[in-house]
Amino acid sequence: MAEVTEKKEAIERKGRIREAVFGVQDGLISTVGFVAGLHSATTDNRLVLLAGLVEMFAGAMSMAAGAYLSGKAEVEVYQREIEEERQRFVREPYLASEELLQAMTQEGLSREKAYRIVKLFHDEEESLLKTFQEKVLGLGSVNPQAPVASALVIGIWFALGAAIPLLPYMIFTQYTALWAAFILSGAALFGIGAAKAVVAKKSWWRSGLEFLIIATAAAAIGYLFGRLLPSH
Repeated sequence: MAEVTEKKEAIERKGRIREAVFGVQDGLISTVGFVAGLHSATTDNRLVLLAGLVEMFAGAMSMAAGAYLSGKAEVEVYQREIEEERQRFVREPYLASEELLQAMTQEGLSREKAYRIVKLFHDEEESLLKTFQEKVLGLGSVNPQAPVASALVIGIWFALGAAIPLLPYMIFTQYTALWAAFILSGAALFGIGAAKAVVAKKSWWRSGLEFLIIATAAAAIGYLFGRLLPSH
């Protein structure tokens, strides 16, 4: 049992990679595009850095709040669906068992084998409910704390990603800072894509290149948009 729990927790931790990658790449790409666009409209590096820091903190808070609210809404919907099914079990236990039987036969089990499995579950209401929840409703286990964890992961990684293209503005001046931000951000995005691919056991160079191309396109669009703005 302990080994099964550990495996489940390990899979859940790996699942957080999606949120971490989403947060850091969004922070990186949005900030690179923002900095590029602003830099093309002004040569004041201090203004670019200040505006970038404001964008970083505002973006991190926005991403965290969005992740929490959307996650909370999802949990509430899932819990409501599960509670409705629990109440239906009390009113119509045989109808619920029949739906579970049909779901198992659709997965390839013979009706006889599926019937024996459902019959074994029949006296274990909690196990029957969880199996029904997964097989019929397509809902996994619901963790009420998931929205909080998701908000923290996405918010923190967004801020970390956004900080990367801002670092050169603390060291270099004028266009040197911009080109350094491009190079540093490109290297970071390529590394993130490669690391994600290693965990997923995919092609690391293809994933890294994909991240790099997307970031370059975002920065180019931001820069071109900034060129349309009046310079100061």
